[in-house]
Amino acid sequence: MIEYKMPDENLLLQRLELGQIYTNCYLVADKETKELAVVDPAGDFEVLQAAIDQTGCEVKYIFNTHGHWDHVGANAQLHKYTGAPILIHKYDEPMLKQGYDRFFQVRTEPSAADEFLEEGQTWPLGRYNIEVLYTPGHTKGGVSLVIPGQLVFSGDTLFQLSVGRTDLPGGSFDELLDSIRNKLFKLPDDMPVFSGHGAHTYIGEEKQYNPFLK
Repeated sequence: MIEYKMPDENLLLQRLELGQIYTNCYLVADKETKELAVVDPAGDFEVLQAAIDQTGCEVKYIFNTHGHWDHVGANAQLHKYTGAPILIHKYDEPMLKQGYDRFFQVRTEPSAADEFLEEGQTWPLGRYNIEVLYTPGHTKGGVSLVIPGQLVFSGDTLFQLSVGRTDLPGGSFDELLDSIRNKLFKLPDDMPVFSGHGAHTYIGEEKQYNPFLK
């Protein structure tokens, strides 16, 4: 687990690498109100459960940036444990319900959305707001999650010096680049980007150096 020191000291941010391919799962919380959101509960529920318990916070939301198996593996167990709603874009919910990825031949425990994420929504988390950007391309229902003035969770849309793959069902390279250029790149250059895999980066760095966006 990695805990980041945020400019706003009241904001808790931890990253866990979970599941078969070490997908990034994030815990983000308001330390004062003890409200916590889990972004992409990828798997290894016992590890995730212990990390949540250690924060002393209550899980308010379970966010899925998209529906691929490596980002939703602990959805069902986490929902049973916390009662928190599972949130995903409607286009990707079928992947949750089927519990099987034919491309990778991987099974996960099926789950279902309690509510759907849509462009422009705001989900309150203590004194913060989590805003939804619809960023398709990696999947048809991909979203990114912004805490204004703090950070963005980009899922598998944008990585450090890379972008998400688009050769899987629902993928579109043109849509992906449009999502990055017209949604993510409208954010401030100094905003940190926390991706679904690998290290964090910054919007300005990706504008300048990402070879896929040249």
